[in-house]
Amino acid sequence: MKKGKATRVMTGILTAAMVTGCMGGAMPVAAEGEKTELTFWTYVEQHTEFMQDAVVTWNEKHPDEQIELKCETYPVEDMHSKLLITLQSGDGAPDLVDVNVARFSDFMQGDTEVFVPLNDVIEPEKESFLEPVLDIYKYNGNYYGIEYHVGAPMMFYNTEILDQAGVKVEDIVTWDDLHEAGKKVLEATGKPIITFEVNDSWSYYIMCGEKYGDYFDENGECIIDSEANAEVLNFMLEMLEDGTAVTTPGGGFHTEEYYGFMSQGGAASMLECMWYMGRFTDYMPELAGKVQLAAPPVWDEESVFPVFGGTATSVTVQSENQDLAKRFLTEAKVSEEGAGKIWNVLGFDPLRWDIWETDVMKQSNKYTDYFGKDIFDVVLNMKDKFHPSNITASPQFSLANTLVASDILFRVLNEKSATPEEALSAAAAEIKNAQ
Repeated sequence: MKKGKATRVMTGILTAAMVTGCMGGAMPVAAEGEKTELTFWTYVEQHTEFMQDAVVTWNEKHPDEQIELKCETYPVEDMHSKLLITLQSGDGAPDLVDVNVARFSDFMQGDTEVFVPLNDVIEPEKESFLEPVLDIYKYNGNYYGIEYHVGAPMMFYNTEILDQAGVKVEDIVTWDDLHEAGKKVLEATGKPIITFEVNDSWSYYIMCGEKYGDYFDENGECIIDSEANAEVLNFMLEMLEDGTAVTTPGGGFHTEEYYGFMSQGGAASMLECMWYMGRFTDYMPELAGKVQLAAPPVWDEESVFPVFGGTATSVTVQSENQDLAKRFLTEAKVSEEGAGKIWNVLGFDPLRWDIWETDVMKQSNKYTDYFGKDIFDVVLNMKDKFHPSNITASPQFSLANTLVASDILFRVLNEKSATPEEALSAAAAEIKNAQ
């Protein structure tokens, strides 16, 4: 990034409570024997650990081109707002930045590039990657971000609770199976089999995606009010009404209330992406050895498993070391070694599918210690039914996602002040008015 004025601006805006610095100090352009400083913004503390590890590997391999990485970790909304401001003003942006998939379309509007195209580092390795996830960050023929993971949807089952009800994970194939199993669990334990979020959207989005539902079609046309999406909400309502499901304590899966609830055996399962393993290991250590991973229930034999990544890393056009930043990012996330560390350091399902059946994916780590040795076998069995989502098909995706997370789910599932059809129809009208 640019120093001088940019540094003064950042210093005036940021506070110690908001920012976690993990390395720092060197000038951007290194003299002989010095390190080149690159700045990295993220909203996930785990990602700083991954990037720090990648810097160590880079410096070992490139003794004449050393990097010093200054990491800054923000609350998710603060980071994206600040990034948008710095990119619009042309000053103060970092070299490298994580962008949430639901916010990526905010930065892909118009013809002005704010991120550096990555075609030259992605295309030579493209055949080894899961293309539907690569394409999420493609705009006007250019790739502008590299994902950490596939974002494979996953069920996390508390087998201790299921055992009390005589339910086996292997017997839950469809959502109707889950509902019936929920009745057994409720009768035997008094506990719900699952919780549904009311202030976050991803579990609902997964369930819709299995029916080929989405907020937009591949051409960017709004389909948030589709029959498939309404059917999912009606199914969720049915489970809530008979007690086999409850709304998620805290509203979503990233709250202290929810972590405490699940740690104490509050529900028998939850639906999220594979990356959520890190939340279990970090915030719910009490459940180690009690949680089994499995593919999500399906609606019928035509169902698919939607994949939508989660976070991409981009190089900003304001970086004064764009080439170095791109080459570092390539080694960190595109190379075979980097992809292996995405699994072993982060516990994520790497986009590089050609390592999925290699020994690197069989190494023990904190995730295999917590969930068991066969974690990635679940992903391999799902691979042929992975299906792309249309997250970046419209610049209005972030609006649609906000409406689902902050309005639709709460009104339909919590307040019950609107039917699924009414809430989805109102959202579609608001989105179309904004286009």
